[in-house]
Amino acid sequence: MTPIVLPKSGFSSEASTVIGWSVAEGDRVEEGQLLCEVETEKTTIEITAPASGLLRKILIHEGEKRPVGVTMGFIGEADEPIPEVEEVPLPTPEATQVSTAPSPSTRPRRATTGRVRASPAARKLAAEHGIDLAELSGSGPGGAITTGDVEHAVEASRAASDAELVPMSSMRRAIARMTQESFQSAPHFYLTLEADAASLLNDRPEGISITHCFVKAVGLALREFPQMRAQVEGDAFAIPHAVNVGLITAVEDGLVVPVIRDADQRPLAEIAETVRSLVDGARSGKLSADDASGAGFSITNLGMYDIETFHAIIHAPEAAILAVGTIVEKPVVKDGQVVPGVRMALTLSCDHRVVDGVIAAQFLGRLKQLVEDISALE
Repeated sequence: MTPIVLPKSGFSSEASTVIGWSVAEGDRVEEGQLLCEVETEKTTIEITAPASGLLRKILIHEGEKRPVGVTMGFIGEADEPIPEVEEVPLPTPEATQVSTAPSPSTRPRRATTGRVRASPAARKLAAEHGIDLAELSGSGPGGAITTGDVEHAVEASRAASDAELVPMSSMRRAIARMTQESFQSAPHFYLTLEADAASLLNDRPEGISITHCFVKAVGLALREFPQMRAQVEGDAFAIPHAVNVGLITAVEDGLVVPVIRDADQRPLAEIAETVRSLVDGARSGKLSADDASGAGFSITNLGMYDIETFHAIIHAPEAAILAVGTIVEKPVVKDGQVVPGVRMALTLSCDHRVVDGVIAAQFLGRLKQLVEDISALE
């Protein structure tokens, strides 16, 4: 009996909702056949059959939400017993941390039955703005309310009335959680160097973009520097055998990270075709679980927005991410002469628990060599 497991995809997802099943209990299915679609925090994922056989049992029905990693159903033969599965509750959302210090306008009312102590200027200012002095806690001598206390209350009132509170989408919450956890748990350090972009501009084959070249170049460099794709697991490093590269992709409400597998081994033309297919899938919300998981290193490119350099947050649990800037025309010194040139900044963010500066510098230097002569990428 083969279980069908609700997968985790890309950014940390706590739960997914079944949109609908394409097959019914008792139907015969083939390995790789579409079974159902589920909605995660950031995209829609197609669940395919992990084996051939009869769909013996559906445990999560349309519209139901469950934590990732649970069993959705079973595939087997008619004479096989169906295992019992314990019900797994949904994860309890973490409470949002907020400041415990009340603002001047929301502090508890002072326990007093007499006249509120306030300076004449504070009374005048409070009257002008409709502030109830009895609602404030004074910071002056003996708890007297000052003009500063009233001004803080006025600003707090304006902020409350002038701002529209827009709830975060599930994707935005996932991105916020992942980036915060990454930045807090991984001690980031950054290295930046300039690369000559002439070969990228002039020598690319038709149909090959700069991003395609970087995916292949990063794949080749990662093969030479396996530590750059290591991940922390307890007191050890896990170094994946495969060289899989994630590509940070903007979608309507956030970011998705489709993964190009075996980027070191695949021809540049095949990488280009794969990237186009994955990006289209990401933007249409139709990535499979495998398409958005398993990266050992990621690339983010803001060059098309004229951003020259930036520091990216590592996509946990990876140990590094490459930020690619725009190509800039600038004078450069070559053979003692100032000549026109084209340059681009490459910035590497690294997790210092995994990677030291020397290894990171060597990796970035090798990457520079590869993109400065893209004939090496063929």
